[in-house]
Amino acid sequence: MQEPTFALSQLDARTDRALSLVSLGLLALQAALDVREFPRATLAVAAAAVAAALLAARVARGPARPVAALAACVVVAMRLGVVWQLAMILALAGYGGLSRLVPALRPPEGWRAAGGLPKGWTALVGGVTPVALVGWLAIARPDLRDITGSELLQVSTPVLIAGGAVFAVLNATLEEAIWRGVLQPSLAAAWGARAAVALQAASFGAQHAHGFPRGLLGVFLAGSWAVMLGLLRQHSRGLLAPVLAHVVADATIAALVIGMIR
Repeated sequence: MQEPTFALSQLDARTDRALSLVSLGLLALQAALDVREFPRATLAVAAAAVAAALLAARVARGPARPVAALAACVVVAMRLGVVWQLAMILALAGYGGLSRLVPALRPPEGWRAAGGLPKGWTALVGGVTPVALVGWLAIARPDLRDITGSELLQVSTPVLIAGGAVFAVLNATLEEAIWRGVLQPSLAAAWGARAAVALQAASFGAQHAHGFPRGLLGVFLAGSWAVMLGLLRQHSRGLLAPVLAHVVADATIAALVIGMIR
């Protein structure tokens, strides 16, 4: 898939690349920190992300602007200490509002296109996740009490199952909108399509430092899978296929968590 590009001078291209890397780095740093344990550090990261977004809006000439703006919105939303899905909703809502006010912050056209649905590739990308997640649980034996002990999960089994279904669709759609939706085509405009797949995958992997999967192995697994999602997005020319593959992964996570509780 050939992503849209911005016409930039060599100096502008270097500036955009540098600012996009800074913004992704701050996003990764915020994911690595726990708001409750590091309130001042996470506040400093949020302030730095906002500063990077303001700098990008002022001096960048292309794709660094949407990358920095969305990264700042996600970092600030994470600083609020709300559940991840609500943080993504707030971040996307904030970014959507900003991009309406400042059109230069919008990602390349077509970023939210549904695209095609290559059934074989979609099934492959989605199908590897149950095996990988079960294998991760068996090998890493992670401490998941922060998830399994959540008060939100202290409900009846039918409610848990319904909630798991909602989680699978909602979480997959929101994460795809951020990483394969806005970030990947914007990064492709600055770095090229192949590098964009790697960069969004590294960012997505870092976001799982405390997620499911988690830890260094979890970050590696999530990042590797994000490469597959990024390639699937390129191949399908849209978000439908990666969202469906992602739903399979999140449904697996929901089923595993429910199994641990019940």
